Amino acid sequence: MPDLRAVQAEAAKSLADMARDAVHTFPYKGLRSMAIEVEPCLQVKFTFEIARPMH
Repeated sequence: MPDLRAVQAEAAKSLADMARDAVHTFPYKGLRSMAIEVEPCLQVKFTFEIARPMH
């Protein structure tokens, strides 16, 4: 990668792809955390929750 900004952009894109796949793969509800670490310069974290509305 040419610079840290490009590394960050690629890590964020990859993490978004992982989150999209997780929403479709895991049929449970609850909190989910994911991270990509690019040693030694960067860590990108993402946390989301799958919840069903109470009716």
